[in-house]
Amino acid sequence: MKIKSIFYYLRWFLVPLAFSNIFIICFSYFNNYSNQYEILSYLLAFFVQILLFFICGAFKTKQTIDKINLQILVLVGWIIIPIFISIPYFFSYYNLGWFEAYYESFSGFLSFGFSVFDAPHLIDKPLLLWRSLSQWLGGFYFLFSIISILSTTEINFIPHKYISISENSLNFENKFLKNFFNIFYCYFLLSLIVLFFLNFTNLNFFSKLNLMMTIVSSGGFFIQDYLLISNTQDSLIISFCFLLTSLNIFIFYELFKFSKNYNFNEDIYIIIIIFVISFLIIFIFPNKNNFHEIFLMVTTSISTSGIPLSLSPNSLLVNFFIILTFFGGCLYSTGSGFKFLRILFFGKKFLIEITKLLNPSIIIKKNIFKSSFSIKNSDYYIASLMFIFYFIIFFFSILVLSFENLSFENIYKIVFLTLNNTLPYNYISTKISFYELNYHSHIMMLFLLLVSKVYFISLLVLVKKLFWK
Repeated sequence: MKIKSIFYYLRWFLVPLAFSNIFIICFSYFNNYSNQYEILSYLLAFFVQILLFFICGAFKTKQTIDKINLQILVLVGWIIIPIFISIPYFFSYYNLGWFEAYYESFSGFLSFGFSVFDAPHLIDKPLLLWRSLSQWLGGFYFLFSIISILSTTEINFIPHKYISISENSLNFENKFLKNFFNIFYCYFLLSLIVLFFLNFTNLNFFSKLNLMMTIVSSGGFFIQDYLLISNTQDSLIISFCFLLTSLNIFIFYELFKFSKNYNFNEDIYIIIIIFVISFLIIFIFPNKNNFHEIFLMVTTSISTSGIPLSLSPNSLLVNFFIILTFFGGCLYSTGSGFKFLRILFFGKKFLIEITKLLNPSIIIKKNIFKSSFSIKNSDYYIASLMFIFYFIIFFFSILVLSFENLSFENIYKIVFLTLNNTLPYNYISTKISFYELNYHSHIMMLFLLLVSKVYFISLLVLVKKLFWK
């Protein structure tokens, strides 16, 4: 294991984190928040991050990082970076222990949003902004990990070639900084576009800023107990923003640069599905909800955000929205879930086998989204393994949480939604608190969140390589 090389590259993610600390300090100063103890905690976090950035800079080596060590890099990043995010939580005056502080930062960085705070509206504004920034940074790290590592030709856990015109070869060391800044640029551009549209709502600017970071990262943190939307226009604008974040992160970059590196057929399918499902629900249940409410629930579910809403759809619709979180938007979006493209793999395979039974001599194209690449057996195998282990973990997690004083309905919803990295508050009958669950349940939920980001098949590869030689 190339520990020095791993930390040499992970240090770059401390840079936006350090700037976030400076941003919070400036925000506190200009808004007259005089809690010096908390400001010192942000300064401490800043100096620790900058110090580690320069220390890890000495770890540079000429060795090439193989694909196993790159997967370790992704895993270590998800575990280590929340430690730095937890520093302001631990030193705040809310008396959080190390586990609570780490849990809050881990839940934020992985864009989940299950909080140790029962009443977020009582938290001071700098810490609220820090929570939102943590999930925004987590969204960037997620995009970097899937684009630069997990979707490369050598690893191929993300079937990149069906949405792109060019191959995504590994060559990690030479392409690292280029990928880092390109992805950050596209992510920041999307954030500005979402903030621009949110300016047409009636929310105050602080709410808009925090909501933007929640939307772009597909997170669940917000500054209130739930997002209260006052009118139809606001609801449609916010829904449209969630729709944008369900699409390929490079879509605006490609449009502005007039580039043709991606075909964006996947994005067109996602947009069509969102609108078809929304209108279909209105057609089947015309008296249950308004279109703007249905549209908001569909877009938040597809994007796997789960931000608490002031809506209460009927139980049949709730189960349908839960299924939508399994789709998870486009491959290169911040949404989690199984992903729509992998579901299309199974649909395409089924159609091919049925057609062969009816007409064995027919020649069928195995491509998808008009790609020049045919679907390989390895793509079916990877998708099938992910699907199988998804449900193995699902049933095992239900068993662990069954010891809690929760109904079976809430347990299976919590497990399923956590596996899809979706905050469950909109989908369960009774809101649960952090302190209502025991330690083992919290550990299981942290594991489910980790699986939703690094893919269980990646963990299996690491276990096999490290312990089963």
